[in-house]
Amino acid sequence: MIQVDVFRKRGRIERVIVEGHAYFDEPGRDIVCAAVSSITIGMVNATEKLLGVRVYEADESAGRIECRIPELEPNTAERVQLLMEAMVHSLAEIAEAYPDHVRIQNREARQG
Repeated sequence: MIQVDVFRKRGRIERVIVEGHAYFDEPGRDIVCAAVSSITIGMVNATEKLLGVRVYEADESAGRIECRIPELEPNTAERVQLLMEAMVHSLAEIAEAYPDHVRIQNREARQG
């Protein structure tokens, strides 16, 4: 199962961890994995190419990507927040359609 953990502080996304495998079909034919990967990588690429902000660390061998919003000036932070919210919304749609393969949990980020 793909696990998506969304960490928020005061309602705003601080980081999102996407990890695991969908096991919907065999590798190369797994549409759930392809959808989650496309959504996540699309957001990562958009923040980097359009806003010049790198938000991710990936461990491909573990099937894990962590997206974290760094300290930014307010206007850029709002734009990154919008892209992250769009990603989470899209991943939630996949989780709703394939609940045996994708799970999303919202968590409160640690204060500090």
